[in-house]
Amino acid sequence: MPLGKIKVAYVKFNITQAIKVWIENGGTTKFPKSLKQVLKYIQNDPNITNMKEAAYLLATAKGESDFSLERWESDYVCGPVGQAYDKQPCDAALNYYRATRTSSGKSKRNYYDLGVDKNGLPYFGCGLIQLTGKSNYEKYSRIIGVDLVNDGDKALIPKNSYKIASAYLANKTFKHVNNGDLTRARKSVNGGTFGLDHINKSFERWMTVFQSPKVKFKSASFSKTTRTILMASGISVGVFSFIMFILPSTNIRLERK
Repeated sequence: MPLGKIKVAYVKFNITQAIKVWIENGGTTKFPKSLKQVLKYIQNDPNITNMKEAAYLLATAKGESDFSLERWESDYVCGPVGQAYDKQPCDAALNYYRATRTSSGKSKRNYYDLGVDKNGLPYFGCGLIQLTGKSNYEKYSRIIGVDLVNDGDKALIPKNSYKIASAYLANKTFKHVNNGDLTRARKSVNGGTFGLDHINKSFERWMTVFQSPKVKFKSASFSKTTRTILMASGISVGVFSFIMFILPSTNIRLERK
């Protein structure tokens, strides 16, 4: 039985004022255009339902890629950072992927031993939060509906780059953010606490931005009818964002308020 029309209003805020207040509070980036695009994506993202989630996505993006939707692992050894390569990364980057030790002497896996796509490239870190590893490429291919396994370069298409970040954080991280456990939130992304202080400071900066009256932040909202439909269908509002990623296979139709 169709669930009917589900109405949802996504988070909203004044992007121009958000960037202005962020800069006034010490925010910096080498990729202002990409940051602006990320802010636009957030306002059309069913995974982002409140201020904390928006702020943590931005904090993570700052720490992993400086907000660049087109960053890829070791791009800095090839020239200008934050720009998608033409056909493949430069030899210096490819040699790093093959190496079994980092420049500091720490051991690492040869990425090529872990599988390659149809272009012969391994599954190195790509995009807004640096998706890494074949298993992650497989998982988020299914979630966002894009074949990242055969063609890993698609993870660098800005829209896909954002969707991967949003889906990953919604799946693993936002529950910790909403519970106030920023240490577990960081571990869910990094596997450890590397960069924890930096990410937390960035998170607090974005929270300050979104709390500013100038920015006019509004959380996502669901109509009374929508909540009734979800409850009658046994679906909690908390898992609604997951459903949004499988809409093509459901009878749910969305309407913006």
